[in-house]
Amino acid sequence: MKKLFFTAIVLVIATACNSQRIAKPKKIKYPLTTMAPDRTATNGLQGTWMYGNFSTTEYWSVSPGKYLGNAFQFAIAFKFNDDGTYEQYFSSSTVIAGANTYHQSFSKGKAVIDTVAKTITTYPASAHYKRTKMGVVEEDRDLLPKEVSGITVYSYRKGVEPNGTEAVYLTMQGTKDALAFLKKL
Repeated sequence: MKKLFFTAIVLVIATACNSQRIAKPKKIKYPLTTMAPDRTATNGLQGTWMYGNFSTTEYWSVSPGKYLGNAFQFAIAFKFNDDGTYEQYFSSSTVIAGANTYHQSFSKGKAVIDTVAKTITTYPASAHYKRTKMGVVEEDRDLLPKEVSGITVYSYRKGVEPNGTEAVYLTMQGTKDALAFLKKL
């Protein structure tokens, strides 16, 4: 029993200390990374490519008429620029135990597209993260350089969806199946 009580106290203190750190984020801007080779996006990959999914389960609060949202939804988007830079957007939303939580992130850096090997390598230079719960912003800050994920390599192939929309099929690190990123006009 003492061990359980001690563990609970340690968790409360750790959470309180972590909350204090998060409560006062600093806005820091970092220059684009110099790690990436100096190449530009080619072969029609310039532009915005989007992928997303959502559940058909919807949640309403016990207060009549207050919509909480889908049980789960997320979206990922890439924007490849002519100068070889990229932007990556991520957004997700979940409803758990009557509370909706949104996670959003944005990163940018250099992208190297190897049209022979059919790979896209991203070199992130900076990233921003925001978390909102029940409409209250809990965290909104630029990530520190050590928090920005490292170089990522995606394999890709171009194609067209049955409805005629241009697509890039990206296989992300650690996955087997390609995701269809549709061209945003």
